[in-house]
Amino acid sequence: MSHSDLSRFLDFGSADLYKKLDLPPPHWDSGRLIVDSESLAALSRTAFSEIAFKYPRGHLELLAAIHRDEDASPNEKFVVEMLLRNAAIAAEGLLPMCQDTGTALIYGWKGAGIEMSPEAASKAAPDDDDAATLARGAAEAYAERRLRKSQQGPESVLAEKNTKDNLPALVDLRAAPGSAYRFLFAAKGGGSTSRTSLSMESPAILRKEALEAVLTARIKALGASACPPYTIAVALGGASGSQALYAMELAAFGLLDGLPGSAEADGSPLRSAEWEEIVAKIAAESGTGAQWGGRHLALETRFIRLSRHAANLPLAIGVSCSAHRKARAYVDESGWHIEKMEDDPGRLLPRESAVLPDAVEVDLDAPAPEWMEKLRRLDAGAAVSLSGTVTVARDLAHARVAALLRDGQPMPAYFTDHPIFYAGPTDPAPGAVTGSFGPTTASRMDSYLEPFMKKGASLVTIAKGARGKEAAAAIAGAKGIYLACVGGAAAIMARDHVVESRIIDHADLGMEAVRAVRLKNLPALVVIDARGANFYS
Repeated sequence: MSHSDLSRFLDFGSADLYKKLDLPPPHWDSGRLIVDSESLAALSRTAFSEIAFKYPRGHLELLAAIHRDEDASPNEKFVVEMLLRNAAIAAEGLLPMCQDTGTALIYGWKGAGIEMSPEAASKAAPDDDDAATLARGAAEAYAERRLRKSQQGPESVLAEKNTKDNLPALVDLRAAPGSAYRFLFAAKGGGSTSRTSLSMESPAILRKEALEAVLTARIKALGASACPPYTIAVALGGASGSQALYAMELAAFGLLDGLPGSAEADGSPLRSAEWEEIVAKIAAESGTGAQWGGRHLALETRFIRLSRHAANLPLAIGVSCSAHRKARAYVDESGWHIEKMEDDPGRLLPRESAVLPDAVEVDLDAPAPEWMEKLRRLDAGAAVSLSGTVTVARDLAHARVAALLRDGQPMPAYFTDHPIFYAGPTDPAPGAVTGSFGPTTASRMDSYLEPFMKKGASLVTIAKGARGKEAAAAIAGAKGIYLACVGGAAAIMARDHVVESRIIDHADLGMEAVRAVRLKNLPALVVIDARGANFYS
């Protein structure tokens, strides 16, 4: 293998990090380790079933440390406590930790001494190779555990429909030496994926001040829409942009933690503790904090330096959100193994609950002029507790309403009579009011605000993260309000804050159907007030 081959540096930790699965063990035949394809599918199904409800060990300890930090703001402590309580509810196995159960990501490194059993190969469909088998296991997990199906398949350049099984998954399998098959299973929601950036920088930035300036601009631009606290990963260099992105993704999930801190200019990569501290400092000084202001935008940081062509300098930056859904796994002659998850998040809950200070109670079932006037009196940064009816609608529903307006049709009453909550929940368990329920990224609906507000609609919107300048101007012009609630806390929102949910329009859109939802004491923050003041500014 070459010095630049990242697979030789993968960090899978020690054996005590894993539990052994009750699957048919592989066996040796003619010097090859024979594995069963159905066990491969079962491994994938198990992994995606686990990571939707449970966090990696050690991750929640980092969140709990923020709650104990004397320098953490009251808002940060409140957000972190919601995330910890959310983890305890999700671990019960009924409500996924986040409503956006993500795209299934599968990275694998297949040893040259691994072979699929001939019996399994003869039973498989013609195209049922390892990648298809792993993807099939992921799809089974999404169906069995009522995880949200978010993948859109194109019919043409402009037309698309939900694939209904959350496939395709991203499956990236690579050859490796030895007789073991190693895996990273991960799920990334749209919010964290959208914070990925790749640029081709000039080598002139390889000066401390210049590189810090570039990183500062990019890290401040991350914002709160992808549910911090984040693991922020940076990869600088690479034989191509795709290699930089690959290294950044693996680093964000901890697979490059074992890289050395220095190299001999032979093409080997390195991990820089110095620059991880610089990235952490930039994140702390951004002011975004753990969603509602503070110093804890970053939970962890990773900085990877790769070799490069003399004329090129790729820079990839990305995040794993507070949910951090990932599990390592492997199969070798000892059997099938998967990384242990945190089974008891409740042990980390604080003894004394954090309180959202001075939250103003707002009854959304009162006459609209009453709750509108109450919200319009509040300043950016004020806390509210929301009860009453909201209309839940996100991207595709907004697109359909916009099409109605272009055709001269009236604005639906549900867009003018109630606040609009941007969300797409998971499917509910039988007899449950809702599946996991939480906000999606506000900025994706920015372009709809001005035309909708001119029709008296979307005067109050609820989502997560910041909005763009045009959206903020539209809100100020209409004396509207934008509220943010805690992202990544969908299990606790579903259990404690959603009283009723029913589809009222566009049922064919599945998780993007328009719903009438009744809330109870949902905490939120005024981000843009009726005078245009912006909390994130």
